[in-house]
Amino acid sequence: MGRQRTIRDQNFWRSPRLMNCTTEDKVALLHLLTAPDSNITGVYPLVPRIAGAELGWTADQWLQVIHRLQDEDLVRYDHSRFVIWVRLWWDHHSASQVTGPRLRDRAVGEIRRIPGEWLGEFLNDFKERLTGDQQRLVEDLLQSDRIRAPEEVSIPQQCGIDTLSTNARPNNKPQPKTLTETSSVSSRELDMSGIPSEYQTDVHRGIVKAMTSGKLSFAPQLVVDAIAANYRSASRKPQNAMALTLYLAEHLNNAPSANRLRS
Repeated sequence: MGRQRTIRDQNFWRSPRLMNCTTEDKVALLHLLTAPDSNITGVYPLVPRIAGAELGWTADQWLQVIHRLQDEDLVRYDHSRFVIWVRLWWDHHSASQVTGPRLRDRAVGEIRRIPGEWLGEFLNDFKERLTGDQQRLVEDLLQSDRIRAPEEVSIPQQCGIDTLSTNARPNNKPQPKTLTETSSVSSRELDMSGIPSEYQTDVHRGIVKAMTSGKLSFAPQLVVDAIAANYRSASRKPQNAMALTLYLAEHLNNAPSANRLRS
């Protein structure tokens, strides 16, 4: 059974924060508040091509709307890590609820993956909506481990997707240059030419998901090369590229058993 998300209609449609928003802007915000890729904190990985497709838009159209929402300080989007922060998330979701026994560990795990440049502002907004006891609980849980920004990987140029048009404005904020703790490979060095073009996007998305969830145990290029080898040698080509990527990202040493993912 799918999860249920409730948007407070009056807070949304009559919100003073949305006075300057177009209909497209509001549709995009509704999508961000209920998107299949969203999590319980409102900061989560989101690829422009995927988000646009879910709305019936191109990646460029989605990015243009996101830039307008950024101008209104309603969202933040990190173009290098493909991470969105929905700034009005707590206007429509309960901050107190995620500190409860069932969700607190998951919430803290998501907070630890928030980009460092957003973290302080996110925590200030989050804790303002909590009671004193809940604030202290969150602080104690976060202090139990070092808060880390999510590892990142950029879409390789060979994919030819999710690029900005001349009408879309790039993110001019300085971005970290490191790729991951396990690899110093830049996006230009991530060669996906051995993977059929129709599967390259899913492979990249799987790597991003493995990185942001902390399950990438090998250098991204090694994972890509292993996937390419599957497509070269398998009599039945892997069809679920994302599932194969997620498996190999964590279990590359057991690559032969990845054959079970071919279908």
